[in-house]
Amino acid sequence: MKVVLADVPMAHLKGEAVTESPNLGILYIISYARERLKDIEFHYLEPYLNEKEHLSKVEKLKPDVYGISFATQKKALAYETIRKVKQIVPAVVIVTGGPHSTIDPMDVLMNSETDVCIVGEGEETFRELLATILECNSLSGFYSNLAHVSGIVYRDKKGETQFNPQRELICDINFLPAWDIVDFRKYDGPVRKKRPFVYLLQSRGCPYSCVYCSNPVWKLTKPWLRMRSPENIAEEVQYLYDKGVREIYLRADTFNTEIDWATSVCERIKDLNLKDLFFQCNLRADKIDDNFAEKLSEINCWLVHIGLESVNNRVLKGINKMVTYEDIERTLNLLKRHHIKVYGFFMLYNAWEENGVLNFETTEEVENTLKTVKKLLKEKLLTYISWAIANPIVGSKLHVIVSRYDAFSNNKNLPIKLPIPEDEMMNCLKKGLKLQLWNGIVNRQINLRSMKRVRRKIKIILS
Repeated sequence: MKVVLADVPMAHLKGEAVTESPNLGILYIISYARERLKDIEFHYLEPYLNEKEHLSKVEKLKPDVYGISFATQKKALAYETIRKVKQIVPAVVIVTGGPHSTIDPMDVLMNSETDVCIVGEGEETFRELLATILECNSLSGFYSNLAHVSGIVYRDKKGETQFNPQRELICDINFLPAWDIVDFRKYDGPVRKKRPFVYLLQSRGCPYSCVYCSNPVWKLTKPWLRMRSPENIAEEVQYLYDKGVREIYLRADTFNTEIDWATSVCERIKDLNLKDLFFQCNLRADKIDDNFAEKLSEINCWLVHIGLESVNNRVLKGINKMVTYEDIERTLNLLKRHHIKVYGFFMLYNAWEENGVLNFETTEEVENTLKTVKKLLKEKLLTYISWAIANPIVGSKLHVIVSRYDAFSNNKNLPIKLPIPEDEMMNCLKKGLKLQLWNGIVNRQINLRSMKRVRRKIKIILS
């Protein structure tokens, strides 16, 4: 049996996040399934392919199963790809997964020729789906047996939508993704010291509940945070190093949620004695001490990414960030002492609900954040910055709040309609984008791969 797992073909977005990393979710699914099922040939169609290349590979492979993963923002492109795949291989079983299939499987089934939606984590569900297909002699038999597969939504033989029970999360995540099917040379990070550059997922989930985050999509069942063993992470680091990788972005949502575990991970990586390997990671601003910062420095972790969002404590409390500006300032000073650079991510015009009332960040608070960011850059407590409007992503609590108050805006640059003049909000957005662009030029962050992103920001500034 031939199985194709695919990202949406997005070659037209080269230079963006599409070329930063292969889809780790797909690589984990392939690794998990091929370890447990024999006589299956797996293929991965990566995101840097254009539509013609993508469909040409489908036509050549003629898979029995075609799976595609996508977020809500790419659903239209995904549906069009599915339609064309079905034209090329009419008998193929279409399986979808990823954020949009998890949050809105009915939309997927109603607007595409999808047979089965995987809801939530995919490894065991996809394995069981493939095992069911192998056991059945016909599609009719396959559909008859789907009722026993947890974690899916599908249309039965009568065309009726069936919602199966949720799938429990897998307990043991101590295994490596299918790195052997990836060409590392095809990917590159927007900010890095060395190449090849890859992502590594050292844990899954997040125990926090920030208002703006789409993480609730993956909080269907508990535990909300699962960590790989430090030894297993070190094993993957060594594997990637032996394959030639020289920079790794530890891509879990927050590395320091459990600081003792994170410290142990650093110690096991240090034991490998890979002097010419560099790291980046994601951190929270409140759970870091001098010892952990030193451990990061010892493994050549030269850059950390922190979602700072705002410098106003009223806003940080409102969006349930569970940090204060005092935490942020302390952490930035601590990292600077250990010569670790910081990429700070900021959102303006945050919104939240409090006591049945829609609350939001004022222009004065946004201006305060902008003023403080300039100060932090000058003091070299920040090196890189990202400046963006709060966006009510499907699956987030913010999306629910904005829906409740009918506060969606038709202005794509200002997605939330607030009782603030639009020109005032746009002025703050433009100020931040100008600072971000200038800072990118100073730090040599702007290159050919980033030009599409740069042009988009310039277009907003000139609007």
